Amino acid sequence: MGPKTPQGYCPSCGETVDAFVMITGGEEKIHCSQCGLMLDEIKDKTVEPLETVIIAEDSGVLREMLGTTLREKKVARSVITCPDGKDFLSSLTEKMKNNEPVNLAILDVQMPLINGINAAKTMRAMEEGFKRTKKIPILFFSVVRCDENFKKFLNFCKPAAYLNKGTSATPEQLASRVYEVISRLLS
Repeated sequence: MGPKTPQGYCPSCGETVDAFVMITGGEEKIHCSQCGLMLDEIKDKTVEPLETVIIAEDSGVLREMLGTTLREKKVARSVITCPDGKDFLSSLTEKMKNNEPVNLAILDVQMPLINGINAAKTMRAMEEGFKRTKKIPILFFSVVRCDENFKKFLNFCKPAAYLNKGTSATPEQLASRVYEVISRLLS
């Protein structure tokens, strides 16, 4: 029998997962085998307040909970909420056109009109068009487990992370996981 596969709690997937070890900068780092998120403890979990976060989520309740959480935990000074990818891209275009900062995008993967995947692809193209050298980090929300294809898409969109919004029993648990994943994404 070979060595036991390490396991750990992944705040992104919302469950205990198999993990793998990857050597980064000479140090062993434990990562989730499902979504790739680093599972090692982050020393300083405080996130410097971001100027602007744009959220695109078709659930009004979840959209408002996310906005409230980001403001209460002082993750963002300004939160723009959008019901779909079309409104997200309109808001993002205005910000870019006026050379105003957007420090994080939270995108629901399955939305009407323009889904989160297409919104992210368009955002990356807009960043090139507006000659932005620093890419906006993206947190994708989904009720579907992260698979190999989505891991490849996360790599294409990096900096990017994934959060399975369907595995939290309460809004408080989801809010805590969102904060945890954002702190890892931005560190």
